[in-house]
Amino acid sequence: MSNTDFFKNVHSGKLIISKFLTIEEQVLLNKIKSKLFIPENCERKRVIVNYNDDYIDVEKYISIVKINYNKKFGEINHRDVLGAMIALGIKRECIGDIIVSDEIYVFIIKEMENFIINNLFTIGKMNVDIQLSSFKEIENIEVDNYIEDTYIVSSYRLDAIISERCSLSREKAKQFILLKNVKINGVVNTNPDYILKIDDLVSIHRFGRLIIKEEVNKTKKEKYVLKILRTK
Repeated sequence: MSNTDFFKNVHSGKLIISKFLTIEEQVLLNKIKSKLFIPENCERKRVIVNYNDDYIDVEKYISIVKINYNKKFGEINHRDVLGAMIALGIKRECIGDIIVSDEIYVFIIKEMENFIINNLFTIGKMNVDIQLSSFKEIENIEVDNYIEDTYIVSSYRLDAIISERCSLSREKAKQFILLKNVKINGVVNTNPDYILKIDDLVSIHRFGRLIIKEEVNKTKKEKYVLKILRTK
């Protein structure tokens, strides 16, 4: 079932499972009582609706593959991995989090396990070997998808935050917002005057996401100093 079909059937009362949902798509499920998000510590999750058992075997629904390659000849990054998988014809919703640390691990839907192992031989110019991994192997790997940063802005208005994040003038930031390039907590927002709140998730087309975490202080000119988290 595609994610489009999942959302069409989410109120059917039947047990259904999504493919990997983005944070924004997960927000859309907040009003549904019976749901289970897996895996717990990942950003992209599969969601099971109307699941009533006390225990779930996550590895029944999700596989982890490990990408091995010779680092003497270059480095493989997140974009390289995603691009190589998409080039194989794999839809983005079939691919979960991609962990790039000392090793590279990719969460995939269980149904794609054999296809990826048997068809992914190169990433960029690098030859790779794909092996099946496990949740146990990666349980001690720490992954942080966000960078902490500080913004100095005149207000919590959406256009002020977008202007700072995207290095745009306020007028261009307004136009950017009006063109439906910004989502707040998963919903498109075209109001430049919208006042953001602490912990709002702002998704910006081509610029990733940011979360306002804290107001640190104010400057002498009464501007706000905000601690934010933004995607790398």
